[in-house]
Amino acid sequence: MIVTETVTSLLAQMKKEMKKELKKEMIVEIQTNKEKVEQHFKSEVSRLSKRIDSVEFDNANILEKIANLHKENRLLKEEIENTGKRATEAMELSNWNEQYSRKKNIKIFDFPEKKGERLPHSFFHEISKLGVNIEPSEIVAAHRIPGKHGKPRPILVKFMRMESKISILRNRKLINEKLEVRISDDVTKLNQGLLNRLYLHEDVTSAWYFNGHIYGTDSKGDRHRFDIYDNIRQKLGS
Repeated sequence: MIVTETVTSLLAQMKKEMKKELKKEMIVEIQTNKEKVEQHFKSEVSRLSKRIDSVEFDNANILEKIANLHKENRLLKEEIENTGKRATEAMELSNWNEQYSRKKNIKIFDFPEKKGERLPHSFFHEISKLGVNIEPSEIVAAHRIPGKHGKPRPILVKFMRMESKISILRNRKLINEKLEVRISDDVTKLNQGLLNRLYLHEDVTSAWYFNGHIYGTDSKGDRHRFDIYDNIRQKLGS
């Protein structure tokens, strides 16, 4: 009986010790696993943090490059606009200077062309019969220029003084009717192109050249002055 109790007591004691030892081992294992998990977590967090920093750095570089590209694009656009504006101004000035150099010129269309003709004497001899007299000394130069096929080449006349040109223009209607010719100002190619656009524009009722400039009237009867690069519709609406 005593032996049995002793054995039972020993078994209980051993069981208790085994539980205690097992619990201790489990705690150690759990602690070890916990540390491993924490270490792995910290390692992953560190890796992801570095990756995020790298991505943010790359994004910052990309954003900076994009900002620089926008700036370069804006500066390039401004330069193109400025260059276009300067080119337009230069062309307008060149056209104005060319037109100014022609201010004492006239063109005579449809005057019969004869072999061995003496210009401008043959023409001015004819208009003298109409009471329009121009002194030969008033003529700087007169010659025919290329024209339309099948028609007499136009005559370009340059006068010494504006008064002589004005005298011709004042009698233009009479001369045109009697000699069956057409007299006009010597207009530059760009100004003639502008006149042609105005003639064809649906909102322009008339167009003409006067003293170096091009004019036109709208359907309301208002007069406008046009430059070679004007938007006609916008100009009429302003």
